[in-house]
Amino acid sequence: MTQAQLEQIPGGLRLTGPLTRETVPALWSGAPARLCSGEAPCRVDLSGVTRSDSAGVALLLAWLRLGGGQGLVYTGVPAHMRPLIRLSDLEGVLPEAGTQEG
Repeated sequence: MTQAQLEQIPGGLRLTGPLTRETVPALWSGAPARLCSGEAPCRVDLSGVTRSDSAGVALLLAWLRLGGGQGLVYTGVPAHMRPLIRLSDLEGVLPEAGTQEG
């Protein structure tokens, strides 16, 4: 099984690999401190996410709650994630979730 990775990049973080129920627990355990430290808003680039399921979308929502007033912004949302976000009626909740950045 390939693990997802969260890495520091200039201006924020990058998430790569599959974002599924198998990989979410490892991301949850290591991410909170990294998400809430540093500059506001924290940008998380999702363009490297290769696959996602509802657990992945739930993780993104949980991270938004952790970001609190700091402001967490998702960029580069892959096309394959958009149907899950729409199906969950979360387009207005996940910042920039409706766009694919180059």
